[in-house]
Amino acid sequence: MATVETVLSSIFSTIPELHSGQLGLLAGLLVGVLYWHEYRQLSLGFLTSSYLLALGVVPASTRGLQVVQSQPWYFCSMLVLTSLAAIGGHAVWRWVSGAIQSRSPTIGHRVSDRETGDSANQNRM
Repeated sequence: MATVETVLSSIFSTIPELHSGQLGLLAGLLVGVLYWHEYRQLSLGFLTSSYLLALGVVPASTRGLQVVQSQPWYFCSMLVLTSLAAIGGHAVWRWVSGAIQSRSPTIGHRVSDRETGDSANQNRM
């Protein structure tokens, strides 16, 4: 029976560039999820620490980190691209939702119509 360690080592020993890129993608998604849920400082801290860890500033003691540090280009590029896409998607989402909310009538507008004596509102009352 295979143990988790042997399975993981066989996965990471096959194509290190692919798996390094996949780990960068997952780390970038985590940065994006943290940023999307308003944990901006934590997400940027995680992005910075992951990037520095991949570059080898912090020594790696596990097999997965050794794979990332052996091919940092793939990990770092996917990490940065995915993080920027998630942060940009959040900015676009806020812009679009703000534009939609500014066009929809609010209760304040309806009350001000009543105060001005709008005939359409008087017929409904």
